[in-house]
Amino acid sequence: MKKFLSFALALAICVLCFAGCSQIDPEDGTGKGAIIDMYIGTKVYDLDPALTYTDESTSKILSLIFEGLMKVDKNGKLSKALMKDYELVEIELDDDKSRWEMDITINETHWSDGSLVQTNDIIYAWKRILDPKFQTEAASMLYCIDGAYERKMGEISEDDIGIYSLSRDKMTIEFKEDVTKEMIDEFLYNLASLALVPVRETKVKTYPDTWSKASSDLSTNGPFKVSTFSNKEGMEMQSITLERSKYYYLSQETDSEAIDKFVTPYRLVFHFEEPIDKSVVYSEVTTDIIDMLANNKLFYMGNLTGSVLNNFDPADVKYNDLASTYTYYFNTAEGKIGSNEAVRKALSIALDRNAIAASLNNGSKAATGLVPSMIFDTKKGTSFREAGGDILSATSNIDAAKNLLTEAGVKAEEFDPIFLYYITDPANDNYQSAAWGYTSKEKTIAMAAEKAWEELGFDVVLKGVTAAEYAAIYAEGSYDVIGLDYHMPSAYALSALSPFAKAYSGRMLVEEKDADIIYTQLPHITSYESTDYDALIKEAMEATTQKDRAEALHKAEKLLVGTGEESDAAVIPVIFNSEAYVSSALSDIDTTFWGINTFTKTYLKDYVTHNNAAGADAGTTADTEEAGA
Repeated sequence: MKKFLSFALALAICVLCFAGCSQIDPEDGTGKGAIIDMYIGTKVYDLDPALTYTDESTSKILSLIFEGLMKVDKNGKLSKALMKDYELVEIELDDDKSRWEMDITINETHWSDGSLVQTNDIIYAWKRILDPKFQTEAASMLYCIDGAYERKMGEISEDDIGIYSLSRDKMTIEFKEDVTKEMIDEFLYNLASLALVPVRETKVKTYPDTWSKASSDLSTNGPFKVSTFSNKEGMEMQSITLERSKYYYLSQETDSEAIDKFVTPYRLVFHFEEPIDKSVVYSEVTTDIIDMLANNKLFYMGNLTGSVLNNFDPADVKYNDLASTYTYYFNTAEGKIGSNEAVRKALSIALDRNAIAASLNNGSKAATGLVPSMIFDTKKGTSFREAGGDILSATSNIDAAKNLLTEAGVKAEEFDPIFLYYITDPANDNYQSAAWGYTSKEKTIAMAAEKAWEELGFDVVLKGVTAAEYAAIYAEGSYDVIGLDYHMPSAYALSALSPFAKAYSGRMLVEEKDADIIYTQLPHITSYESTDYDALIKEAMEATTQKDRAEALHKAEKLLVGTGEESDAAVIPVIFNSEAYVSSALSDIDTTFWGINTFTKTYLKDYVTHNNAAGADAGTTADTEEAGA
């Protein structure tokens, strides 16, 4: 009898313990958890992490659906994610030389289609980045690996790169001989980059044109899978729905674990179609984002700017500094207005960055360089921006800009109009919303640039385009000036600055001539070329200490964006981005090093009442376990 009572007591404790591990409300008839509706800003077009990782809006989604080997918290602390463990081994070579190898073991988890995540998935993703035919700026983050650069140049085959799978969960990385342990520390931070996450080879090869643009063709290894998303031709995306991945670290051998053990919300629904405030835009919709938040139909509202913030109690608004810089790229190809150095410098000098940041009212600051302050200089706790100082003025100097043009013999009225492209927010960007200060960040900055540049005598044409149109225009280079959120790829500055050097742009022209394949290096997407800049980045790449690397990178940044005599002003940093957001009834919102909010453990208070009021019966409505595999 005593044994039976002991067993019963133990069983009861186990049941209570299991129940305690779950935050699913006992009144939740679906047994799945909260559905949280959100607004994060402009639409995204593509979820290919190797191509879109530098886009701020897309990074918000990517950080929820993919997981890399490492992660970095908001304080810059590096920790393991998909990686379970690693060991550095020094390999002795001939002639008293040596090189380092890294043996990596990964955790057991599964893709959203139920397949096991393997080291081959990581290796495939990296070899795809290093394929000469695949154009991505992410390649430079892998160049410390033996043979990686040579593969990108087309000099060796992918089998000769120093990355090898030893088993399902073990892999080895062979570093180049000159890579020091200090540089490997930086590489570990690179492994937290969204660009270097694993991707599913079978999906990429089976659906080459749509695997990252439609939930039906996309597999992810992060806490959420993509349940609803389509940018296929002829299909208009109105929202993105993410759903808890039932394969994310949960045991596939037993069902004893709480389904929300690793991921608290059941669904995240990101709205794009509704305007922020229907009273200031012409729209036939019956509701708007502000009303939805006020009436508990939406619980998170991000990317807030301008007069929109006046709708909220200042005490309720929170701010995150983002590791991204809103930047204007020039097309510097011959024949384009951006090929004129004096024009580029004058346009940069004319911008009042302080005034632009103030108009956004979201915590953003004037960009006095390309690299923002949280990016490391030589190690965690040091700031590249503070060490490098201010390269650009935070205020406008129209007279200086006009004098520069005059001295260079440039007459603004003789140039064709400057076409300035930016991603528009169709739900909010129009003449009426501009008058009320409700326009998107992108349009607000574009209007400020238009005003400043027209003071110099240039004719400026603003071209707000959709995300899909933007992607095509950017890739083709069919612009004079184009705006983008340049999201820092890593916690160190090298990966942000190296792609502007021709040898490290990650872009190759591959041509077949007779029986030969000809590989030709291409410059950065802006067509910027500078032998001095290339030399500085090469020096930084080959540095064996962080001190030497940082010294070369500071010189390179000044050359790239400065407006002085020994600078090129090839791109125009405008503001260091910050995000203002409000939330209702949400707790445990986490923030990454890059300032991106994540919702893996976020809890919605009284979610059953809210979900029922919204008619969101997760057990019967849009239950798409198979979608987004």
